[in-house]
Amino acid sequence: AGRHGEADALLAAFVRARTPADAARLARHAPDWFAPRLLAAARAVSDVRHRELRHALRMVRA
Repeated sequence: AGRHGEADALLAAFVRARTPADAARLARHAPDWFAPRLLAAARAVSDVRHRELRHALRMVRA
C-alpha cells in the first residue's frame, strides 16, 4: 500500500527483462491491478512490446 511508484518501477524492469508471455502470466494473479501497470510499462518500452503484451494478455484470458 502506498508504494505504487516502486511497484511500477519493478514492473517496468520485469517488462524489459522478461517475455510478454511471462508478464501475462504474472497478470493472472490480480489482473485488475497488474494488467494496466504492465501495459503502461510496456508502452514506455516500445509500441511493439505494448502490442505483444496486449496479445499475450488476450491469450492468457482465452
